[in-house]
Amino acid sequence: MIVQSPLKKHDIRPNLRKVPSPNGNNGTQNNSKGNFAPKTKGKVSMPKIKPWKVILGSILIGIMGLLYLTHVFSTQQLLEEVQAIEAEYNRARAQYDELKLSYDRMVGPADIYQKAEEQGFINGGPAEEVIIIEE
Repeated sequence: MIVQSPLKKHDIRPNLRKVPSPNGNNGTQNNSKGNFAPKTKGKVSMPKIKPWKVILGSILIGIMGLLYLTHVFSTQQLLEEVQAIEAEYNRARAQYDELKLSYDRMVGPADIYQKAEEQGFINGGPAEEVIIIEE
């Protein structure tokens, strides 16, 4: 005979197993078509992922990565070409500005007055009188 002490308390966990119901359907529900479907109490199961989907996803991700890398390399090549053309443009622009300055000095008023004096022209000075044009 087993005797238990009333002073000792036992931690008893509840029974989580399904207990067959008295109507005899053993924890299943009868749906409208007559088939028995198991009961699910709030359990959310993860959908099964098939291997062909994983393989297809890996291949698609690989292709997208390859396309991205080729895009990055082509963009870098275009950037280098643009920078080379920009440097060439800046050299041409500097040469143009230098030649334009030289031309402006040759046709500027100071140079023209100097050449006129060398040829014997006399500078009349600024016009102080008002010129009246009669009609």
